[in-house]
Amino acid sequence: MTTGSDSAPAGQTIAAGASGPGRSVRAIIRLSGPGALDVLAALLVAPPAGCPGAAALAPGQLVRVALRPGVAAAAALPCLATVFHGPRSFTGEDSAELLLPGSPALVERVLAAILRQPGTRSALPGEFSARAYLSGKLTIDRAEGIAAGIAAQSSAQFDAARRMLDGTSGAQVRRWADEAANLLALVEAGIDFTDQDDVVPIRRDDLCARLARLRDELSRRLGPGAAWERAGERPRVVLFGPPNAGKSTLFNALLGRGRSVASPAAGTTRDALAETLDLGTDAPGSHAVTLIDLPGLDTHARGEVGAAMRDRALEEAARADVIIHCDPRGRFAETAPGPASRPVIRVRTMADLPGSKSQSGLRVCALDGWNLGPLRRAIADAAHAAPPDDAEAAVLPRHRRALAAAIDGLDAATAAATGDRASAELIAAGLRSALDALGEITGAVTPDDVLGRVFAVFCIGK
Repeated sequence: MTTGSDSAPAGQTIAAGASGPGRSVRAIIRLSGPGALDVLAALLVAPPAGCPGAAALAPGQLVRVALRPGVAAAAALPCLATVFHGPRSFTGEDSAELLLPGSPALVERVLAAILRQPGTRSALPGEFSARAYLSGKLTIDRAEGIAAGIAAQSSAQFDAARRMLDGTSGAQVRRWADEAANLLALVEAGIDFTDQDDVVPIRRDDLCARLARLRDELSRRLGPGAAWERAGERPRVVLFGPPNAGKSTLFNALLGRGRSVASPAAGTTRDALAETLDLGTDAPGSHAVTLIDLPGLDTHARGEVGAAMRDRALEEAARADVIIHCDPRGRFAETAPGPASRPVIRVRTMADLPGSKSQSGLRVCALDGWNLGPLRRAIADAAHAAPPDDAEAAVLPRHRRALAAAIDGLDAATAAATGDRASAELIAAGLRSALDALGEITGAVTPDDVLGRVFAVFCIGK
């Protein structure tokens, strides 16, 4: 599977800073994998209990240790460590955490020393949670709860994330899936065993009543509408970033045709170009958006034309519903004007070229189409998201589309059951479609592409 934007080899030990950037009282460095305890022991003056060659330690117990001289400072550096033995850990693997003073320079030096150890590499965004999912420690909906909690910008969003993380939301979806499966079994019993006197298929009235109740519950969960359902208006999605960031090339690639002039020369795009982008093919159930290619945001632009280009870019960015922040270096230094709660998709353009080793953002190559599909689906997720304080924040965009697809399946089954010539085969087909859609939420039906989209929104160290 993929996590974040890159493919991750299995069986390696991964490490990353797991606390927020900047200065703090304490910082956390997290390790996980078959060599996590060996790596930790190699850095310490004396390995703590629980590391190889030492007595067993209760999982999660903090012990005082010291990083050996030369790892972070000339002298030994006191810090705290905790270890977790697989499979009784978050990831299901041997894991360890170092707690040290929250100096960014110090954290960088210690992390560099860890990554110099054989078989150890930097964790990709969401890889710790992805490993927890793959080892059966997390369901896919609970993993999404972690990401939603990280991104929460209001109490409503945080409460929704908590319900996903503690399994409340997933349990409800599984109950709906159980009911759909039970109805499907009854309908198929009527198909497969019509010649058996002791097998009686479900009565049509009972089937329609249960289908109606299930549909009603799904409809209440979905809510009366979505953020993009505004009369005659599509979500505005802008390509934002510095000059020569590959925005026009990406604009053309997303549209599938050469709408904008793309050139290595800075300042080729001088006005905002708007086109309709239909997302229904890559994200079924999604609607079209207005995709806008902006001039590069050149803070040092001179002259009347340069100032007009900059002003137009800032004006369109301020009105946007979704920002696609393009930066081939992966730094994303510019800040788009407008509400802080608005979704921002960070895209590492020109991913085919050598450059910064930064793993920030979704890596995309517009020339050969690499990762354009995940980008389109990320745009659909962001464009259809509920406002930060909306009651519908309880439903993630991916879940919203799955619920809508499940309702369509139930509607198809109901139509087949209430027609003049009821067809058990068509009823069963509608129920199977609804069951598959619900399975995408709970993880029963989870294509690799869905997993990649789920974990791509995580930050590194989670």
